[in-house]
Amino acid sequence: MIKCIKNTTAILCLVFATHAMAKNCTQVRAGIDMGSGTTKILVSEVNVCTKTLGKVLFAQEKPIGFNEDLAKSANNQLSPEIQQLGVTTLKALVLQAQKFHPARITGVATAVFRTAANGPQVIKQFNHQAHVSLRVISQKQEAELGFLSAKAALNDPKIKDTDLLVWDIGGGSMQMTTYNRINGVKTPEIYQGKLASVSLKDMVIEVMMNKDLKQVSSPNPVGPLAGEILRWVNFYARTHVNPQIMQAASSKKVVGIGGVHGYSIKDQLHPINNQYSAADLERVAQMKITQSDAQLSGDYRATDVTNLLLVEGFMQALNISDVTIVKANLIQGTLLQ
Repeated sequence: MIKCIKNTTAILCLVFATHAMAKNCTQVRAGIDMGSGTTKILVSEVNVCTKTLGKVLFAQEKPIGFNEDLAKSANNQLSPEIQQLGVTTLKALVLQAQKFHPARITGVATAVFRTAANGPQVIKQFNHQAHVSLRVISQKQEAELGFLSAKAALNDPKIKDTDLLVWDIGGGSMQMTTYNRINGVKTPEIYQGKLASVSLKDMVIEVMMNKDLKQVSSPNPVGPLAGEILRWVNFYARTHVNPQIMQAASSKKVVGIGGVHGYSIKDQLHPINNQYSAADLERVAQMKITQSDAQLSGDYRATDVTNLLLVEGFMQALNISDVTIVKANLIQGTLLQ
């Protein structure tokens, strides 16, 4: 009887110890991804012991056209107006996140803040006014963080880093990231591109349509230019993407993350099991190239059609059979760091 009591006590102690350890390992964190066209915030439980994500408590995003604003700038600076909109929106998002009492609110700022002459100063001001900790990251850091976020969102321990190519498309930059084993060492291979959602849309307006970006903000309807845009993107991809990434794109599981995949492409295609092909892109693009902004819907209608052509052109050039969309951006990686 005494032995039984001792055993029961030991088991109870183990249960309580395990529960306490799990509680001590769990921390609520908030992460921010301030991109060129969209600002996102996520509050989640994080297991700091196993470096895994837990329950999502809050998630929201707001369109802020930093890239559009910079394109109209005469001095390569973000305007006071867009800065005011940025800080007002950021404060509102942070206020919502604070209801969950996160231990920290950290985040990253990407392409447009690397490009703008006053980008780092704007982020410093945002940090001061919104009481957060944002940092401007390099494109290489963006690629590696995107890969970490995608892997965390997949949540499949059977998938190795060397099995994946993560394709991240934002407003102002594109990254493709994979890992190879070289002499037994896991080594990253990264494509860092400047052609992305807003940059393609602006190129179409300014170069192919010969219109002033300060007066025209949408290329819609694209119409007969669609074929020319697609051929140009295909050529661009073939001449800019490095051979190692090309090989990985045609042989590994391609995972799409970021705003273009997670919202624009997904909302237009409604892919089964979050997987789509170039044929799916072509089918939807053919229906939309004749439509104006008034006939399209959503906050990102100005780039939706050219996004379809951008992704289709890259898939053709790199022989990508299909893409699996994963709901991830840079925040998941930020929360785990």
